[in-house]
Amino acid sequence: MRPATLGDHDAIERLTADRFRWMADRGYVPWPQSADEIARKAGHAPMWCLLDGDLLCGVTIVVDRLGTAAWTEEERQEASLLLTSTVTDPAQAGQRLGMRIASWAVDYAARERARWVRRVTTEPRLAAYYQAQGFALVRERVFNGRPLYALQRPAQRLPNPLGN
Repeated sequence: MRPATLGDHDAIERLTADRFRWMADRGYVPWPQSADEIARKAGHAPMWCLLDGDLLCGVTIVVDRLGTAAWTEEERQEASLLLTSTVTDPAQAGQRLGMRIASWAVDYAARERARWVRRVTTEPRLAAYYQAQGFALVRERVFNGRPLYALQRPAQRLPNPLGN
């Protein structure tokens, strides 16, 4: 994993557009952002790239601020990192890229002295997938007429977080 740079924009936009098509073909609710909107965050937001050699195969944004829709005031005060805008290459489905990113984030959060790695989704299939990655469902509620799932996993140092 390495920080995204401005030069990653085109690769991130292609990767994200491919993922969005893959998700649409499987009936997932469309994301509120476009592929370009996510790609424009490269070099500006705390975005990280998962690489296979020189090939970009995943991205995620890691922030230290939690929104109010999913988290209580007490939870927002805890040292935590939130994974958002995580996208992996659908051409590499089955390679556990999402698990690699999640494991890296758990290790990274521990190195940054955070207590938790947290995620939020409105997609029940993603909530189930995140639970398979070791995230516990903290709460489910309805927000703006849609389900909202808040999940967390303790930060901890891992011996081989990327599973290489």
